[in-house]
Formats: sequence, C-alpha cells, structure tokens
Amino acid sequence: MKFLRFAALVAVLAPGAATSQAADFPERPLQIVTPYAAGGGLDTITRTLALRLTALWGQQVIVDNRPGAGSTIGTAFAAKARPDGYTLLVGSTPLGIAPVVYPNLAYDARRDFAPISLIGTTPEVLVVNPGLGAGTTAELVALARPGARTLSFGSAGSGTLAHLAAEAFNRRAGLGGTHIPYKGSNPALVDLIGGQIDWVFDTPTAVLPHVRSGKLRALAVAAAQRSPQLPNVPTLGEAGYPELDFRIWMALLAPAGTPDAVLRRIESGIAEIMRDSALRASLTTQGWDIIGSSSREFAAFLELELAKLAAAARAAGVKAD
Repeated sequence: MKFLRFAALVAVLAPGAATSQAADFPERPLQIVTPYAAGGGLDTITRTLALRLTALWGQQVIVDNRPGAGSTIGTAFAAKARPDGYTLLVGSTPLGIAPVVYPNLAYDARRDFAPISLIGTTPEVLVVNPGLGAGTTAELVALARPGARTLSFGSAGSGTLAHLAAEAFNRRAGLGGTHIPYKGSNPALVDLIGGQIDWVFDTPTAVLPHVRSGKLRALAVAAAQRSPQLPNVPTLGEAGYPELDFRIWMALLAPAGTPDAVLRRIESGIAEIMRDSALRASLTTQGWDIIGSSSREFAAFLELELAKLAAAARAAGVKAD
C-alpha cells in the first residue's frame, strides 16, 4: 500500500516537475549534432544559430559535426541520445533519401525524432552552358527532340538532391539525358562551364557568381516561388512543371521522448532568434529562404517531404556507393 501511495504521488507530481525543469532549461551546455562536414552551407547556418541560442540562453550551444555515410552516422548518434533536450539534430533532405539508399538504418526519421522547427529552404536551380543555345526551359526541352544529339547532365553526386531534381526533370520533360555524377558541386559546375556537360541543378549560392559573370545561364528554380537571389528566373511551375519542387531544407529535431515542455521551450527560443532582422538578413545572404516554422507546421511539412524524397530516390535508382 505504501508503494502504491508513493507511485500515485509521483504520478501527480511528475507533470509539475517536468514543467519546472523546462522553465529552467537549459541549465548546462547543449549540443547540436550536424551529420555534415564542417565548412559547408548547412554547417554555416547551424553555427550561426548556435551562436544566437548561446546568447539567448546563457549556455553554450556546441556544434558537433559527425559526417559520413550519407549523413546516417550523425543521425543515428542523435537518435540514440538521451531525450532531455540537450542533444538536437540538424535535419535535411537525406532524412528522406537515406532509407532508400541504406535499407537497414538504425533509426526511423518518423519514429525516432520529434520535429522542432523548419529553419529555411533553398531551391535547386536549373542552369545550362550558354553555348548550348537554350534561353528558356522550353528551348532546352526542344533540343532533345527526336534525332537531336543526346544531352548530358551532371550532379554533385549520386543520391544528392541535385541528382534527384535532375533525374525527375529529365524523366518529366522526356530529355533522355545521360547522368554524369561528380564528387561535389564545384567539379560539376567546372565541367558545365567548360562544355563537357549540358545542364545541372544546383543551389542559388553555388551558381549565382557564374550566372552574373555570364558563364552560366539560369533557366528555372525548382520551387513554388522564385528565389530572392534570382528574382528574374522563373520557377519550373511557370515553365509547365509545377510538381517539380526540390528544395534543400534545414531543420532542428530532438530525440523522440523529449518532454513536451522542453520541446516547447526550445521551439520558443528558436522562434525568438528567428525574429531578429540581422539574423534573417545573414541567412538570406547565405542563400536561404527564411521560414522559422512552428513544430506543428514542420511536422506537416516533414510528413509530405519524406514521402516525396523517398519516391524520387527510388525513381532515380539511387544506390549506396
């Protein structure tokens, strides 16, 4: 009987204790696990957010880079972390692609993580070598008419979002192009400028210097709205392909089981720093379309996005290297 009374008392007090704990959160340093190498675009935005959260909470927010195996190493580490709010994960498009490439993953993106906020997105941009003679998406498609030469397209690597976007466009437009995978965005763009390949998809930040110099021509962005960095470039929807929406996104998640009160505290902190005009300007300069969604909005986005990415990866026949 004494045990039953104690258990009942614990059950009554537990919600209050959790709320009190959340009110004091964070009481010690916390880490954001990013499953990507240091120095890349996602790493840069993660470090920008970490500095702002450190200033807001008065506790150091450490960025822990754990790259490898298509982002699955760092993601698996975060999935097994203690669900107390002191370990967060940077999530992006590989959350939807990895299950197709690696069927025996040690985690499940839907089961093992709690969505917190979608920070921002950046679209894939269709660019061509100006010497190809295509000034619009329609003109590029016309070059692949029966009897014409076979076009080739590059990507930053098999299984990247740029690859999935290119394969989807290639199939949808009936181009019949040949895919040339590269080890990274830069060598693909170098060969595109040199005329070794005909077109690629890449981010606004990567292609903008070459578009401005006239070395490349941007035909369309794979998003519902035009990119602020390329306001004069139409969307693929405007070109007749509204279903081709391929955007790199950056979000924060926590291990499943993290107390709701703690999740709300983290969500509130992110919402506060995302209202800062200087931060928004900094992220826009880095090529991001700012979102800063609520956890509920991000959960709805994630459910659709994971299914879309998995379908695109299967259609592209992506396999592990």
